[in-house]
Order: sequence, then C-alpha cells, then structure tokens
Amino acid sequence: MYTSKLEIYNKLNSKKEFHFFNYEKRLNRKILRSNKRYLKEKQLKYKYLLDNINGYSLDEIQREIVLSEEDSTLVIAGAGSGKSLTILGRILYLVECGINPDDILCISFTNMASNSLRKSLLKCGINMDVLTFHKLGVNILKDNGMGTNLIDEKVLSNLALKILSNYNILDILPDYNFIDIGNGNFDDLHHLLSLESKEFYYLKNLIVTFINLFKGCGYKISEFDQFLKQNEKEKEKFKRTRNKKLLNIIKEVYQEYTFILNKNNSIDFHDMLSKATFAVEKFGVRNYKYIIVDEFQDTSLVKCELLKIIREKTGAKIMAVGDDFQSIYQFTGSNLDVFLNFNSFFPHTKIFKLEKTYRNSSELLDIMGRFILKNKKQIRKKLISDKKNSNPIYIYYYNKNINEVLDKVIKDINGDVLVLGRNNNDIKNIKYKNMTVHKSKGLEADNVIIVKLEDCITGFPNKIVDDDLLKFVKKDYDNYPFAEERRLFYVAMTRTKNSNYLLVNKKRPSRFVDELLLENKNIKIMNDVLYCPKCHNVLVKRKGKYGEFYGCENYPKCKYTKKIS
Repeated sequence: MYTSKLEIYNKLNSKKEFHFFNYEKRLNRKILRSNKRYLKEKQLKYKYLLDNINGYSLDEIQREIVLSEEDSTLVIAGAGSGKSLTILGRILYLVECGINPDDILCISFTNMASNSLRKSLLKCGINMDVLTFHKLGVNILKDNGMGTNLIDEKVLSNLALKILSNYNILDILPDYNFIDIGNGNFDDLHHLLSLESKEFYYLKNLIVTFINLFKGCGYKISEFDQFLKQNEKEKEKFKRTRNKKLLNIIKEVYQEYTFILNKNNSIDFHDMLSKATFAVEKFGVRNYKYIIVDEFQDTSLVKCELLKIIREKTGAKIMAVGDDFQSIYQFTGSNLDVFLNFNSFFPHTKIFKLEKTYRNSSELLDIMGRFILKNKKQIRKKLISDKKNSNPIYIYYYNKNINEVLDKVIKDINGDVLVLGRNNNDIKNIKYKNMTVHKSKGLEADNVIIVKLEDCITGFPNKIVDDDLLKFVKKDYDNYPFAEERRLFYVAMTRTKNSNYLLVNKKRPSRFVDELLLENKNIKIMNDVLYCPKCHNVLVKRKGKYGEFYGCENYPKCKYTKKIS
C-alpha cells in the first residue's frame, strides 16, 4: 500500500500527543521504506508496459512519475527530457489499472500539443479527449446551459490601436527608442511616429498584454486607482510621468472594451474561465479521478483557480508537468508564480525533476544552463545528456543582407534545418522552413538557425516585453532584466539535436550573443564583418590589377582601401 504526502501529514496530525522529532522521523522512514517496496513491486508488475511506451523504454525517474500515487505531483521537466512520453505513459498505466479514460481530465496548452497527444493515445488503442483550457471552459459552460459567445481577439487589439491614435506617444516611449527611430534625428521623430511605425504597434501590444495580465490575475476596474497611487512612489520622473499617462490610456481601453463585451453579450477567454469556475463551484463537474496538466509553467491564476475548484469538487489526484525555464507566454496572462509556488495552490506536493535530456548535447546544456540560471528566481536543476558536441554554437555576422548569409549557412549544414525568428517580421521573406520561437515550443530539428539577433526595440531580446509598466499587473514580477526574453532565447537554443547557427547583426549585436561569447570558449565565429574606419560603412572584397583588396561599399564617396593579408 502506497502512502501519499497528504496521508503522512494526516497521520502525524492525528497523533498530536506524539509530535516530537524522533517519532516523526521514525514514521517517515517507515513510510518511505514501505513506499519504496510498493513501487518496486509495481515496476515489476508493469515492466512490460514501462519498457515499451510508443516504442520507447522509460528511464528510472519517468517510471516513478508514471506509477506515482501522490495526491499532488509536480514534474519539472527539462527541454528534451521525454515529458510527452512520460505523460503518455502515465495515461496508459492508469487505463491499464482499470481507470476509465473519461475519468481522466488531460489538459495541454495548444491545439497542436493536444492533437499530438490524442494521436499518440489512439495509436495505443485509447480514444480519449485531450483538452485545451479553452475547450474545457466551453464544455463546462455548455454542460450548464451558459452562454459561450466568445469575442474575437482582434477586437481588443483594434480598440487599443484606435484609442492610442488619439494621443501623442512621443513622451511615453522609453528613452532607448529615440536612438532606434530616425537614427537619432529628433526633428524626424513626430513624423516617423505614425500609425505605421513599429513603435506605435508595440505600444499597442503592450496595452493588450497589460489587459490580458490584468484579467488573467482577476483584477477589477478599481485596481487602476491603486496602480496610480503606487506609481506616485516612483522616484524616477520619466517612469512616473510615462506610466501615469499609459495607465490612464489603458484604463480608457479597458472600460471601452468592457462596454463592448456587455453590449454584445460577449465574453473573452479570461471571462470564460471565470464563468466556468463559478459554474463548477455552483453546479459541480464530471467526477474526474485524475487531472493531468501539460505546460503548467504557462498557467494563469484564473486557470489555476478553475483547476483548484475541479479538484476540490472531485477529489481527483493532480499531476502538473512543465519547465520554469520555458515560461514564455506572459502576454497571454500566464503567471510563473503558479508553477514556482505549486505547493501553495495544491498542498503536500511531491516534486520530481526530469533532468536527463535526449535532445541536446551536454556542451549546449552547460552553456544554456549557466545562461538561464543567472536569474535566481528560476528553479535550480542540472540537465545531463549522453550526447557530445564540441561546437554546439556557430556565429555568422551580417551587415545588411541577411539572406546572403543565411544561404551560406544553409549550404554549410547537413540535415534538417529549422529557421527561428523572435518576431513574425524576422521570418517574413525567408524561403526556408521557418517559424517564430513561440510557435517552436515543443518541437525539435537536427539543426536550428536563429535570425536577426540584434540590439534594438524589436530585436532579441525585445525591449517592449520587459516594459516597466507591466510590474503593476505581474504578480510574479521579476526584476531581473529581460527575464522572459531570456527564457524565450533558451527555448530557441534548445530546439536543436545538434548545433545552433546564430545570425548576428555586427553593428548592434544582441546582448544575449555578447553574453554567450564573453563567457564560453566553445562558440565558433564563422565569419566577420569589417567596417571602414573613415565612414563606418562595410568593407567589401574587390578585385584590382594587384589582386583582391577590401574597399568601402560607399565608394566613390569614400575611397578607403585595405590590403587582404
């Protein structure tokens, strides 16, 4: 018989008169020995299953997770550590033990991930729903005869753009933007800051992110007054003035958005989850026995509240799987504290760590482990791998023509290639297989190329994402610079089975690339870009009567030349 952490707590609590150190220590030791024997018996009994989950044999920790009988379990799964395989194994084991698949509530973050798991289950003969939070919320509302008139996401985005256009935004852009706009020519700023400018659209996205976080945390309209009071304590005048103006603009957008929702008898995603939580609390829900949640690091407080009430009503055992290193969906309302403080939401949690990865080389893991753990808020874990690669990262510099460099990199690489960009615009005109880093989450390729690694407002790291304004609505507010962008870069770098190829702007390289180069020796620079010392344009190879030489691309205005040694 297995004894969970909750049962241990209840046993100790029921014997208050014996609450002294030696008693607790002896009881814990006895229970742990008993649990170890129990799990060993289970491993032998179900060896045939654990040795062949979709053609793969589970490792020791994966087996423990699959067989776990804890009431609350958190699995911290490193990139490429077989997380999906472990979830599949868990479901197959439960069904093998006689659990009806309909009694298992399985939730994944995206439609693509849920469809992939559902297909894997079908291959194993199990026809079972794998829901997104969106589908779960809609199902609950429909089951209780409640409206599901969901508003189009573009409504909020268009409304933010419309209201923002009524304001002069020059005085609410952070100082660093002035360098990026108009090459520092301040006379051109007002002209350039039009509705077509990237700065304008990123402020619009900032407003949408703020409102998503605001609703994802369950805040009410009255909180804006609290934010404004809090802002008055800001010592830096620019931040204080800017944030005050932005908070008032966002309040206006929020009020108009609420009016539109009410007028059209509509709800958005956050409203739907709140209504679903209310419905479960009032009317109940299907009597689930097990809850399995994938990508838990991207869960919002509203989603967490829905899970809590389902668990409370059903008594189901919950297993959440995720990786705090890969929490990258703050703009949708996700809250990393839900993952980091899982035990406070679901007490008496047993934590497992999947630290062996089957995708990345140990050299890449060492580099990226140091990179991500600079932020002390991340959970410390040491990923290991049997794979070796003495050169896991290659750097190619470019000046203007990134496609010319990209063609060269593609020729240098053997095998499958995936091209990743921070933003949609980064991959717009790239002819090879490509996607944004956000969309690559959960995928892998033989080799990965990351393009447009630049230090600018829309670069990587993206400067708007780290905006000071978001501290008001991020309950998990992290003071570490570019905390989420650092995690996003980690996601990009860990998609590869072999090597990463970084395309870096020579004039203004990404600070992440500079950081990697400064601290690691096994990064190979494959080319360089030379600049003219007179006019700072690029030097290009030319042929003359005495052979090849470097000449300024600004010729004939600039006649600087350099011998090729």
